[in-house]
Amino acid sequence: MKTFSLLLSILWLITLSVCTNASPAPLILGAEDSWPPYSDKFGRGISTNIIKAAFAKTGVETHVVVRPYARVLQDIKAGALDAGYNITRQQNTERDFIFGKEPILQAKAYWYFRADSAPPATTTKELPNGYKVGAIIDYEYGDLYEDERHRFKEVRVSRQTQLIKMLLQRRIDAVLMFEEEAKQTLKEMGLSNIAIQKGMFNHTSDIYLAFSRKKPDSQALAKKFDEGIKKLKDTGEYKQLLNP
Repeated sequence: MKTFSLLLSILWLITLSVCTNASPAPLILGAEDSWPPYSDKFGRGISTNIIKAAFAKTGVETHVVVRPYARVLQDIKAGALDAGYNITRQQNTERDFIFGKEPILQAKAYWYFRADSAPPATTTKELPNGYKVGAIIDYEYGDLYEDERHRFKEVRVSRQTQLIKMLLQRRIDAVLMFEEEAKQTLKEMGLSNIAIQKGMFNHTSDIYLAFSRKKPDSQALAKKFDEGIKKLKDTGEYKQLLNP
């Protein structure tokens, strides 16, 4: 009986040792599949590179899964993902997610029109009522647009390529796009930068990594990410990742 008890104790100690020494599971991050050059259909891009490098600075392993933007938001809220990225902070996202202090990056958004039909407007307020505006499902476009959007006929789709095709086909009058994504999407579509015309500035977004409120470690992980971003900036690596 003593021998059996001794064997049980040895097995328990071995199990405890294995569990104690096991590496923590990687952080599961959701990447939007359609926001090049920040994250593309493979999850590759500037945002992904910055996030991985920041977590590497604090010893956190990450695994990226690629999904449509709306699905990323849903899965973070449900706790199916630990976090997701390319998300802006505003009232609804502050309610749904946990954020750190440091954004991944900043992105500027503009109005885009067909080259032959750009209106003489210099601000969003000057666009006519009933204007057909294309935008991405669940994207946030800042307070200025939110104040005026009730005047427009808004069409929301899931891909930037759809927006540009609809604009060129005259199905909509204008689209809202972030500058770098517009450049990259036109390039991927084999279109020149003069196929559509960049109009007035809309807003600048601070782009964040958002953590799930369903996960107990989210606050601590947000702090680790902030720490990693600061280390990247201190070494100069952040600037290199931002402008590859």
